[in-house]
Amino acid sequence: MRLLIAALALTVMIGGALAQTASPGSHVGQNISKLEADADRNKPKAKADEKAYNAALRTLPNKQYDPWRGVR
Repeated sequence: MRLLIAALALTVMIGGALAQTASPGSHVGQNISKLEADADRNKPKAKADEKAYNAALRTLPNKQYDPWRGVR
């Protein structure tokens, strides 16, 4: 019975440690060249995002916001 409890406790502790080290955002065990290739693929998208951001800024009005306009 003690052996079963010890095995269960050890399993719970190991599971918690594995959950902390193998997070979805971590790149543990991946090849560096694959990560560099992914970074290269994201560059054109960044330019497109920058263009969309600048276009959205141009559509905003240039007047200053007045939070008290409905009170007066």
